[in-house]
Amino acid sequence: MDTSKEILALKSIHESAALFTEGGNPVVLLPNFPLKVGDKDMRMDLLLHPSLHTGYVTRLFFKERVDGKGQNWTQHQVIGRAWWAPSWQGVSAEQPWPAMLCAHLRVLI
Repeated sequence: MDTSKEILALKSIHESAALFTEGGNPVVLLPNFPLKVGDKDMRMDLLLHPSLHTGYVTRLFFKERVDGKGQNWTQHQVIGRAWWAPSWQGVSAEQPWPAMLCAHLRVLI
């Protein structure tokens, strides 16, 4: 997968997207990302990990747990910060990063 192309695609959705590496793998910080949870609008830092992490093919990390959404939230240290991730399987690493982000955000529905 072309990392440069993928980060540009995410920047077209969220201009502040920033590419980092963790353990030699790309990760994308999406600061102050707008979310809708139920009828509540909110903003939160997200971190997309488009490769294998802790037994999951891909992961989306949240700055905070989202109450009432997802299951089995666990805390992780990535790029020097604490992040939360729900148990959410089946998001393929083969798809474009914007599609991957959307697939992960389904946990909030």
